[in-house]
Amino acid sequence: MKILGINNYNIFNSQPAFTERPRGEKVKEMQDTCNEAFKYLGIENRAIILHGSCFPSSGPDIGVGTPYSDPAKGLIKEFMMYGFNAMQLGPSGEISSFDISPYASKIYAKNPLFIDAKKLTKPEYAEILSEKTFDNITDLNKIKGQNYNYANFLEAFENIDIALEESYTTFKQKLREGDPAAVALNREFVEFKEKSADWLVNDGIFKILSKMNGTDDFTVWENQLDADLILRLNKGDRIAVKRYNQIVNRSKDKIDKNSFTQFLIDKQIRENKEFRDANHFTYINDLLVGCSKSDVWANREAFLPGYAIGCKYGGKDNSPQAWDLPVLNPKRLFKSDGSLDVAGQFLKNKLLSALEYCETVRIDHAMGLVDPWIYDVNSVYTSNGVVRSVHGNYISNMQEIDPDGNYRKILEKIVLPTLEEKGVSINDVVWEDLGDRTNVFNEIYYGKFNLPSIKQLEWDKGESADYNDTSLISSHDSPPTRMMNLNTWDKEYLVGYLKPDPAKRDEQAQFRQAISTNPLELIKAKFVDLFRSSKNIQMSFADFFAIDQRYNIPGQMNNSNWKLRMNNNYIDTYYKNLSSENPTAPNIPELLAQAVQSKVDMSVAKKNDKNPQEAAELRERLNREAQPLISHLNELAAFLKKPEPTEQLDLVA
Repeated sequence: MKILGINNYNIFNSQPAFTERPRGEKVKEMQDTCNEAFKYLGIENRAIILHGSCFPSSGPDIGVGTPYSDPAKGLIKEFMMYGFNAMQLGPSGEISSFDISPYASKIYAKNPLFIDAKKLTKPEYAEILSEKTFDNITDLNKIKGQNYNYANFLEAFENIDIALEESYTTFKQKLREGDPAAVALNREFVEFKEKSADWLVNDGIFKILSKMNGTDDFTVWENQLDADLILRLNKGDRIAVKRYNQIVNRSKDKIDKNSFTQFLIDKQIRENKEFRDANHFTYINDLLVGCSKSDVWANREAFLPGYAIGCKYGGKDNSPQAWDLPVLNPKRLFKSDGSLDVAGQFLKNKLLSALEYCETVRIDHAMGLVDPWIYDVNSVYTSNGVVRSVHGNYISNMQEIDPDGNYRKILEKIVLPTLEEKGVSINDVVWEDLGDRTNVFNEIYYGKFNLPSIKQLEWDKGESADYNDTSLISSHDSPPTRMMNLNTWDKEYLVGYLKPDPAKRDEQAQFRQAISTNPLELIKAKFVDLFRSSKNIQMSFADFFAIDQRYNIPGQMNNSNWKLRMNNNYIDTYYKNLSSENPTAPNIPELLAQAVQSKVDMSVAKKNDKNPQEAAELRERLNREAQPLISHLNELAAFLKKPEPTEQLDLVA
């Protein structure tokens, strides 16, 4: 049977309108049992991949999701109920309307679109936003027969600007009037400005100059002094000092408003972290390999002029990829005495910023921290959006650019010590080592430091993962599992790995038949493979909620890239799916029960190779020990498949 993707199960037009779901004590029972199963399987870090803008709302919002809202807390509790204890966010930095990709975001400035505007109407925020304005700038995302929505970034930028304009004006007015709540808020604001002085004012100035020039690409600004302002300021240029002071004095209110905006999002992130800490739930920040134009403008000496990071392969027709990402200047990574120079300090600060409110990080494109492929930005020739020719090379081959091999020292001298300084284990970091790898990278990354890998089970096998690796099937850059070409999956491997006990030949045959003829059973088997892989696993939100749309198609200018998000009725649609005739959402306790049994069977199979008699005794003992857990998981799985006859359901508390 030829198996392709699965797109023909419409849960919105079949089966009951409402379904059974955990409530009250059943929530704790589900969570405790799933956690017990994950512990039995040796899976410590269980993360959902969900970028910030993809979060749902439980009511009106400005057009995009936020990971720091009260609805976000409800979603976290929903994931926790099924044993997940972490979330892989995308980069959390501020984006611009010129480029909504989170991988073009800022290092220090956080994304104002993630501000929960509803909170600004509350007493703890001195009610700086009126309910009337909130109602005017927000809308309820309507359900249109899908279990997903699309973020509306265009409206979101406009809506948050309106909210922040009023909030800042009201805040200043109430502060002048001596309003106690505003005074208390101001104390926090002053502390934030002092803490963030190194970058905050420069960020405000860059926004002013970008608006003045109609673009954030400072390389095309008409006024060269403005383009080089911070570079010349750091060198004590008196003309630059005068221009800088002129902008600050002329635009004090705009700069202060930008600072207030950053304070508000910082405050909400801190409040969210308190909630997550209390619930032992981890946010994984994404340490993007690049940075924004604003960061380059403010730290020009840290970057190599005229070059950008890309990838030698992987574009259309396997052409080079010109990512247009700035390159840290190798000659400014370290000083002659071995201490950090401006580029090295920038990278350290970048990592510290990513870890400020998140417990660990994903290292985006680890190759870029060891041996990046860089190219001359003036050598790129494209045709029909495809790079046809470009002059580039790996930095280890460019003696004139990195004469001292400083890039080879980045992990040892900057990244690993900073992680240790923050108390972050390298084995809890998500190391994205996918793609092209050079001998230099292999020698340092795997040979010298033996760092973990990502195992993407779309191509890899769970049994190939080392304990400290991170395993996943789909990511933010790949199609959901349901949309993958399932014909490429090795079914005999799945039979041998998941049903290995030689005493269960009949079960093996039934399993082989099921995954060979039913794509839903094959996908289930792949998720069991995931649960049998490594210490760290990840599941995309599209997979968890059975969404058959892509979040991002790498290397393509796609109008829907970065816009997919969950609908605000995700709980109903999820449980409706689970109780449907052909459920496409993963029934987590059912998958865990199969994974636990598979682990038991594998222990027996390994013993059987050496001593069949001892294997028989081991089979009896391990099955006896694991049976209560497996039975309980199967009971919970059956519970989730039952329709519920009620007409109105509350959200899970």
